[in-house]
Amino acid sequence: MAAEAESAHDDGGDVEEARPLLRDVEVAARAHAAQRLCWKAAMHDFDAGFSRACWRSVDIFKGVLVIFMTFAHVNLTLMSPALQLYSPVAHLIGNVAAGQCFLGFMLAYGFACDGAYLANRKPRGPGEAFLRVVRSCMLPIVGAWVCMFAWGFMCFKLPMDGPTLLAMLTFRLAVGNGPDFLMCFPVCLLVMFALRHIMNRELSSSSLWRRYLCAAVMLLAPLCLTQFVINDCTGLRKYYNYFFECNARELWSPNLPALPHLFYFNLGVLLSRAADAYRSWAKGGGLLEAQVVVPVYIAATMLLALLSYPLLTVWVFNYGNLAVATPWGNVIRGFSGGPSPLWLLGNLFGVEVVLSLAVALHLFSERADDSTLSGSAVRAFVSELEHLGANILLYLVVADVCLSGLWRGSAGQYPLGLQGGAVATFGILAGTRFLFYLARSGHTTGAAGSPSKGAAAAR
Repeated sequence: MAAEAESAHDDGGDVEEARPLLRDVEVAARAHAAQRLCWKAAMHDFDAGFSRACWRSVDIFKGVLVIFMTFAHVNLTLMSPALQLYSPVAHLIGNVAAGQCFLGFMLAYGFACDGAYLANRKPRGPGEAFLRVVRSCMLPIVGAWVCMFAWGFMCFKLPMDGPTLLAMLTFRLAVGNGPDFLMCFPVCLLVMFALRHIMNRELSSSSLWRRYLCAAVMLLAPLCLTQFVINDCTGLRKYYNYFFECNARELWSPNLPALPHLFYFNLGVLLSRAADAYRSWAKGGGLLEAQVVVPVYIAATMLLALLSYPLLTVWVFNYGNLAVATPWGNVIRGFSGGPSPLWLLGNLFGVEVVLSLAVALHLFSERADDSTLSGSAVRAFVSELEHLGANILLYLVVADVCLSGLWRGSAGQYPLGLQGGAVATFGILAGTRFLFYLARSGHTTGAAGSPSKGAAAAR
């Protein structure tokens, strides 16, 4: 800058006149640099805020479903079948849980797995990526083993011998409530992990029709698999039922085949990609306005409500073991010949309603005033829902173990009504929350006998 001033003086220019001009250029440069830093900070804040909103909404969504599923399982275990069917509230809880919980969990699992294992957002070697997937798959597998041991040995009093244990460990016996449910998750993840390179290439293609075609195949292929039904799944062919629908089945067979439920897993993957696309678009200055979002949301909701109509016409039945013929086709949840396309499509509306409720709860809690009692209560309530959703496997497995010991159906005893079921439900959730607190409050000691840094940070 001094050289520029001397040049101006040598050229006969007025140095005093040149300095303000130079200062203006310098101020403008600093302002431009500051503006760029502010823009980067704003984009970083948007990235962090948008990601947090997405993940928190998904956790709240799962938390709501955890309550419904636990309540429904308590009713199935401890409430008389007649009361479950003829009590409007119990019937509502049972049908919502059967229709929304497993499918909603599968959608949320697909959303989470896309960012963690499928989208290749962080460069990892094939070995590292595969080990991370195996570690993730082992969690529901071990959870399924725990549920089988609880129902098999505590509830049904199966022989405590080597062959029975081996049959459970190899999933030859799917005993009780939960093993087939949990096994669907690792199967869906492993299938899409094997196909991730093809999926990523097509979804990131510069050709719009290739991206849409890939998304269509991801959703339509599982629906087509509902028409692939194996007639005989007895003997060693029982393992087919973990993947495909079957007609002839044995005792202790899985009720929910995994591959047709890829429809909801892949829907979660596509929602994750849509969130990423919106994030990139917003970074470029794009903005979604209410006059565009609201009509699209209403139109999508109306379409999903129309798809749910065949399912809603059979609301009076128990959705847990639903297999009913309608003028539009069969509505089947699982067991023999299920799920049917009408079941998978019909529950989209309910899942969308619960997910919309979760987003609304997140937004409402973010705007709640901590200084007021009501605002603090709202934040605490939504935080607990988020906690339930973030630790879903823990709550489902502990509830299953508790109910396997509480079941008295073999003696014809169903001791609880609706109020008792509510008390038992929130008692199980509160007990599991206490176990979570104990696990978090414990600490490991280092060589010198002092708490480790990780344990101190956890506390």
